[in-house]
Amino acid sequence: MNETGFAVFTERTFEVEVLGRSGLTLVDFWSEGCAPCRQLGRLLQQLATEIPSGVRIGTVQIEENPALAERLGVHAAPTLMFFKDGTLVATRTGVDRRQVLKKLVETHA
Repeated sequence: MNETGFAVFTERTFEVEVLGRSGLTLVDFWSEGCAPCRQLGRLLQQLATEIPSGVRIGTVQIEENPALAERLGVHAAPTLMFFKDGTLVATRTGVDRRQVLKKLVETHA
């Protein structure tokens, strides 16, 4: 877990903790020094209190996991990916309103 209380995924753990997990997992691909990344992080903190308890939120720091970001086609930060039962079901780049993110969670949870 990082300082936000979210899971921290890496190139080594992603296969098991995201692709091998049942249920919905939100993965926030972020970059150090990225102001929109910090803004999305705050939105995800708020969202975490409003979503079903089975939904997992985690982060991937792009500079520390470049091969994973490249493999998944992450070209911008922040990028938020929604994985349902290990399958990518939605991707958002940039920062959306909390209501938009909540609706996406409800749609895929």
